[in-house]
Amino acid sequence: MARATKPKIDRKAWRDLPYEHWNVATIHAYFIDQTHELYGMDYAPMRNWKFEQALIKRALTDHGAELLHRAFDECFRVYRPTPQFPILTAGFCVAYRLNTVIPALKASDAIMAEVARPERMTAGELRDWF
Repeated sequence: MARATKPKIDRKAWRDLPYEHWNVATIHAYFIDQTHELYGMDYAPMRNWKFEQALIKRALTDHGAELLHRAFDECFRVYRPTPQFPILTAGFCVAYRLNTVIPALKASDAIMAEVARPERMTAGELRDWF
């Protein structure tokens, strides 16, 4: 009798993949797709693939996929290509941008969580909110 196997998860299908299944390959697929869409260029990693994979793996462990995805979205939103640096790399984001982007996202989340708690707002504050 043949054993039933789990269906293989396509880790590169980042648009449809739940965050609990994201890994380094998912992040690289995201950057490859975003680079093509935003800059019309092929993606090239910072230094080399192994170096960048190690950075991404550490960032996934430290921050989780959802927060990392939001941080990368913000990095792409504010990045302005230059002739010297025509694309944004995952390695650059992790090494040089996450230290400012992630605290800002966490602060924003904390503010939104506080504002979204209606039991802490007066009727007038709720009316003003809407």
